[in-house]
Amino acid sequence: MWLYYALLGPPFWAIVHILDSHCVGNVFDRPWMGVITSSLATAVIALIALFFLPGVDWQLPEWHIIALALLAGGLIQLGQGFYFQALEKTEAGIVAAYGNFTPTLLPLVSYFLIGDVLELWHYITIGVLVIASICFCLIDVSRHGKWDSVLLMLMASTAQVAAILIEKYVFEQGTFFTGFAFVIMGVVLSGVLPILVVPSVRKAFSNNIPKLKPLAPLFIGIEMANLVALYMSQRAVDLGSPSLASAMETTVPGYTFLLTILLLSLKHRFGNEEARYELRTKLILVGIMTAGVMQLA
Repeated sequence: MWLYYALLGPPFWAIVHILDSHCVGNVFDRPWMGVITSSLATAVIALIALFFLPGVDWQLPEWHIIALALLAGGLIQLGQGFYFQALEKTEAGIVAAYGNFTPTLLPLVSYFLIGDVLELWHYITIGVLVIASICFCLIDVSRHGKWDSVLLMLMASTAQVAAILIEKYVFEQGTFFTGFAFVIMGVVLSGVLPILVVPSVRKAFSNNIPKLKPLAPLFIGIEMANLVALYMSQRAVDLGSPSLASAMETTVPGYTFLLTILLLSLKHRFGNEEARYELRTKLILVGIMTAGVMQLA
């Protein structure tokens, strides 16, 4: 069952990558504002969702589990901060490819921390995915910023790996829905915290509000897609191996490139001309990644 959840998330991640890239390039005064708009949009969606979930059995876990769930949400937002900075450096498809650092690091960290051992061919396949990601870096047209984006996404993936392992423990200690709800609470709280405690962040965000307000429906739409993808990925982690569930997300670059090309043809506003550069090579690399994911599945 975990496989179905793991495969349903990537298309939604691709939508989020493309729309986030549009916002970073055309809407936000600073890339990190995406973390704040994401948190605020999540809060709105969560408040609306509460009216449709009156019958949910809220089994309150122990306080240390709640704290861990909130920490996982904070780590997700930390990774998001690095991710938005990377989107300023290069195109969405390349950033999505660098996101494959997560399924690369996770099996190694899982082995040493929780003793999660995979088959030899699992590690070989993950190695192929790493090589494909490196090849994406080599064809990155944003020469001046590509190594910066690599470093930023490496840090984002490190935060994501930590969050996934904490989530796995949280989900094992109680019901999935309750754990997921507290993770989302951590996402919201950590995202709005900079506005409350850092005056320069509050001032910069306030100055950007006139441009942001008319686009509130767009931010809500992005976050709805993000929450669907997050729910699918975390449910896959809950039901299966974190390493294998994460590896399924290596298809995200493929979806991102294909969707970007489609948008360039239909609605240029959300496309990126850089996606056409070395398109054949990118599609071959995406094919290799997809084959690797199928092998893991």
